[in-house]
Formats: sequence, structure tokens, C-alpha cells
Amino acid sequence: MPLCAGNFRTHLLGACFLVPFVRGKEVEEAPTANLTCRELGVLRLLTRGLSNRLIARSLEISEKTVKNHLSSIYPKIGAADRTQAALYAHRMGLTESGKGTSPASPPIAASPADPTLTACERGVLRLLTRGLSNRLIARRLDISEKTVKNHLSSIYSKIGAADRTQAALYAHRVGLAA
Repeated sequence: MPLCAGNFRTHLLGACFLVPFVRGKEVEEAPTANLTCRELGVLRLLTRGLSNRLIARSLEISEKTVKNHLSSIYPKIGAADRTQAALYAHRMGLTESGKGTSPASPPIAASPADPTLTACERGVLRLLTRGLSNRLIARRLDISEKTVKNHLSSIYSKIGAADRTQAALYAHRVGLAA
């Protein structure tokens, strides 16, 4: 559990501040220390694959506020988009259970050994987890952008994902992430 989410936090104007010492020993700040508690909350919900609208409902804030938080989060963690941000949060253990899954996570319909995903679909999914756009995936695999979109539609259907963020989180959970 990150320090900001544990017993070592202090709330001051909605921000998290880490206590620099625990039992006389200096503590290394968590990589998320520069995020406010609200931003951490948005990031945790993002790892569940929720849309901005559902994040807003869950936190009782506006959808625009969620977008503003995400715009603030991306540069702080070095992410270019929500998929990269969700994968970052997953790697940092910011999911509710700390293991990368939560009760509201998209269902896992296929396993890495399950042959329902073709080799091409697995390749597209691996590149998607790196945060590449459809255009860059197409260039890397030497296929058309339309073919990438078709593969993604098939992947979403097979694994029960609604969007690329959920698909990337699925790939990470089952070991298909590059």
C-alpha cells in the first residue's frame, strides 16, 4: 500500500503529504508522492477501467473535473494517455487490492494459454500495452490501421473489454504485456 494511502498521511487542503520519518528512519518517498489524494483516487478508479463519467459519479465530481485531474496526472507520472496512466498505477500497486485487480475490474475471459486470441491479436495487444497509437501499431506490424482497429474490436469482444485501457489492464494481468 502506498504511504499516501496508509496511516502516514496528513490532509491539508486536499493534498497528501508524506511524513518523512518513521520510527527515526528516513523513508523514501513513494513515486506517487507528487499526486494529491484526489488524483490518487482518480488514478485508482482508472485502473478499474472506468470511464470518466463513471469516475465522476463515483467521486461525486463533474466529468470535466476528472478530465482536469487526468491532465494534471499525466505529466506527473510521465504518461501520454489514460492507458499508460492505468498501467503505471497498476505497476505501482495503486489498485484497490494492491495486486492489480479489483471487484469492478473487467472480467478475464481468456488466459494467456487460451488460443482464443490469435497471434496477430496478441501482437496488437502487446503493442497497445506500450501505449502505442493504432497508427504506430500498424507501422510496427506492417499492417493497415483499419486492420489494427479490426483486431482491437475482436480483442475487446473476446476478453470482455470496453476500451483500450481495459484491454491493456487485462494484458498486464495475464502476462501479455510487453
